[in-house]
Amino acid sequence: MRRSLAFIAVGVAVAVAAAIVIAGMSSGGGEAVGTSSDPAGGTLPSGHPSVASDGGDDKTPQAAEEGSGDAVERLEARRAEDPGDVAVLLDLGDAYFMAQRLDDAEQAYTDALAAAPDSAAAQVGLAMILHARGDSRQAEKALHAVIEKHPDDQDAHYSLAIIYFSDGEIDAAKEQWQTAAGIDPKSVTGRRSRSFVDLLEDGQSGSPHATD
Repeated sequence: MRRSLAFIAVGVAVAVAAAIVIAGMSSGGGEAVGTSSDPAGGTLPSGHPSVASDGGDDKTPQAAEEGSGDAVERLEARRAEDPGDVAVLLDLGDAYFMAQRLDDAEQAYTDALAAAPDSAAAQVGLAMILHARGDSRQAEKALHAVIEKHPDDQDAHYSLAIIYFSDGEIDAAKEQWQTAAGIDPKSVTGRRSRSFVDLLEDGQSGSPHATD
């Protein structure tokens, strides 16, 4: 849960894309159907990031943006009190990321890394900034480097899955989400990863090209 905040925005976008793609596969045609984020509609599993955030709050985009701004102000005040607090720097990077202030997020993660050179969280944050800027190949390399040093870092596997999925490497994404889910199935990231795997498996089983 420590690093889930920074990736909610990316995860939601991926979830919506997955729902549209898989709904189209399941219908056997090019038109996407059933893309509602309501789990009762059968498209997204309960607890999916498109359905609920970490806190389970059902916020409008405007409310979420306002909340992000409040968080930024609070964290900036805390950083001013103790510029070397790694936890605050990481949280601030997350908040900036959510507010789409990528340059500020990069600086916060870089400062965190300077204070804690082996911080996997800071490295994952910097990798996802690369991805958000369109440099998925460098982001992928950076995450592989994190995983090599920290093979049980759940957020690194989860984030790598997002990059694979966005590049159309569905099997590789599914494998990384399965790994993330296995590391800690009960965490928010673990449950979210399991939801993605279930969504992909449901789409594959419902595809007209699937074999019995």
